[in-house]
Amino acid sequence: MNSDVREPFVNARFRVEIEGLQGTGATEVIFPEARIVEGRTKTRAVQYTNLTLRRGLTSSGEWYHWWERARASAKAGGKTVSVVLMDASRNDVARWTFLDALPAAYSVSPLHALGSEPLIETLELSVGGLHAAFGDAAGQSSSGNSGTDTNVSRKRRSGRR
Repeated sequence: MNSDVREPFVNARFRVEIEGLQGTGATEVIFPEARIVEGRTKTRAVQYTNLTLRRGLTSSGEWYHWWERARASAKAGGKTVSVVLMDASRNDVARWTFLDALPAAYSVSPLHALGSEPLIETLELSVGGLHAAFGDAAGQSSSGNSGTDTNVSRKRRSGRR
C-alpha cells in the first residue's frame, strides 16, 4: 500500500465487480451524486443519481441481458456493484460498494463507417445505498463492517447530471 497518504491516486487503476456477472471490466465509471435531503417528517434521507459504467463492446452480452431482465420484470432483484481503486502496486486502496443496483438505461455508441473508434457500451444503474471503505479496509469484502457505512437511505433518484 502507498505509504504516503498525501500522494493522490490516479484514476486509471480500478476494477468493477458486479455480483453474479463474470465480464464486468469497465473503461469509465461515473460515480453517482449522493445528496442528503429532508424527508416529509423532517427525517434525513439520501438520494442518489445513477452510477454510469462504460466499456468497449465485446461478444459478452451480460450487461444487455441484465438490463433486459430488469426491463421485463418489475420484480427484478438488484445486485451489489463494487468499484475498487488500486495503487501503483495494484493493491486495493478504496472500495465503493453500491447496494441494490438495478439497470436504468442501456446504450451503445453510434456506428460510423469511416471511423475506427472502439464501440462503447454504457450501462446506467440506479442505486439504493452506498458503502465506502478506504485503506486496509478497502481490500475486504463489502459484507464486512469495515470502512464508512453511508447506507443512510434506500431512496433513489434517477437521472443524469
